[in-house]
Amino acid sequence: MFRPDLTTLRLFLAVYNFGNISKASEREHIAPSAISKRIQSFEIELGTQLFYRHARGVTPTPAGRVLATFAQKMFEDVNRVAADLSGYSTGSRGEVRIHAHSSAVIQYMPAQLAEFLRTYSHVQVMLREETSLSAIQSMLDGVADIIIIDGNVPVPPGLSVLPYVSDTLIALFPANHPLAERSSVALTDIRDADHVSLETGSSLQILVAQAAETMGFQLKTRIEVRTFEAAVRMVEVGLGVAVLPTHVIRNQAENDKVRIVALSDDWAVRDLVICIRQPTVLTASARLMLEHLTAVTSRSAARILPNRDDAAAEAIMVRLPRPL
Repeated sequence: MFRPDLTTLRLFLAVYNFGNISKASEREHIAPSAISKRIQSFEIELGTQLFYRHARGVTPTPAGRVLATFAQKMFEDVNRVAADLSGYSTGSRGEVRIHAHSSAVIQYMPAQLAEFLRTYSHVQVMLREETSLSAIQSMLDGVADIIIIDGNVPVPPGLSVLPYVSDTLIALFPANHPLAERSSVALTDIRDADHVSLETGSSLQILVAQAAETMGFQLKTRIEVRTFEAAVRMVEVGLGVAVLPTHVIRNQAENDKVRIVALSDDWAVRDLVICIRQPTVLTASARLMLEHLTAVTSRSAARILPNRDDAAAEAIMVRLPRPL
């Protein structure tokens, strides 16, 4: 008899979407062997193979594709049922799952979540920091209610996109770099410099690489890192120049090893956006959170980054002090 449980179906969907058990285990924080055992037991229970195994990962069988369609629909139905349960339909009790780009998590979400929870203290908010591509995958898997991503990342059909905030990028130089004393630079000014980049595939790496390609050149990436903090450390020791969000250097006021310079390119002001599947599949608590985030965005848009000139001025104002 077919008796699926939500955990096994969620793991099955993760493997289905990644095409790789190891990658699914990293996302779900479960050992690959445990996922493999669950999938094998599930196949025995169903009496049919769900995946073809090969050296590079797995691919779904026809039965696996049918089950994936069923599982995705089932998770949507579960969300609808949760929204209508007695005591939770108003949204004052419940949970909200937000998967967000690191710029949103670090710069905007703390104050916004604190304000929301002062009003809805019985709502549990589960915030996960992810790359934009991983957040989209979480939405497709049905494990995120709301995602906040870089606006330059393509969004699959079926997801609704709402404006969130604008985010300013700057160039971070070692203190002794010849351009470190400039008030602003364009990407073309640092085309020949060694660059410290976020890992390939991150939304920021894609944005900067695409900007360079549009201008007819490729940047010289000397080292790739996974976090903003690591990028700052690499710039400190002179390994290159980094293009980073302004918020990354807000806690660097006493750091005399680096200099921040505004980027004059128009693309250096990027949009962060909110994505949802459909309002009808959100829990009531998630709908309240969505209303809160969009309302906060409307109230603070002019204060955060009203225009390109103010954004550049802000970057210049927080330039790090010179050593005495």
